[in-house]
Amino acid sequence: MAVITITPEYGTESGKVVSQLSEKLGYEYIGEKLQSEIAQQLNLSESEVEVFRKASQSKLIRFMDRYTCSLVQKVVDPKHGCLDDADYYATTTKLVEKLYAADNVVILNWGAQCILKGKPNAVHVRLTRDQESKIKQAMKSLELDQTAAEKHVAQEERNSVDYIKQFFDMDWNDVRLYDLVIDMDTTAPEKAVEMICDHLARKLH
Repeated sequence: MAVITITPEYGTESGKVVSQLSEKLGYEYIGEKLQSEIAQQLNLSESEVEVFRKASQSKLIRFMDRYTCSLVQKVVDPKHGCLDDADYYATTTKLVEKLYAADNVVILNWGAQCILKGKPNAVHVRLTRDQESKIKQAMKSLELDQTAAEKHVAQEERNSVDYIKQFFDMDWNDVRLYDLVIDMDTTAPEKAVEMICDHLARKLH
């Protein structure tokens, strides 16, 4: 029925949101963990066979050819070779567009809000949080002092900004990329899931 992209700022409990959202809708969740599983498939060591078995049922696996899979491996594991920007862009775009065609999926990051911008039945969600809250979260979870936490948060979000600019020539903070922006300082993950589902229902009907 639809594809939902989730773009999180630092410390917004995106993992809880996407897992609960996927479970509630019966959608498949595609995120960073699956990238590692894809890369591991190509080696098929004994320890990786179980990963291959689990991942083989994924929509992402079903829509990937071996060439695409080898490119993703280079992205996830640089020791397998260098991948230039053009190949990375082409590979990521191909995967996300195939997931869009497959339908019923929640995509965390991957620049999916840019790739699927303007597509029918695609809902783009941004999870946001106050900067002071992000810093406090980093101090607590990573046991950093305030200065180190400020640097960590700034670097994490700079990486996101640079990624979207480099590969898609867009602004990660451009509100026009998102259909729904949720303040996670005032919204529990469960409530965020409800908000996304409500927005999705209105869009589809």
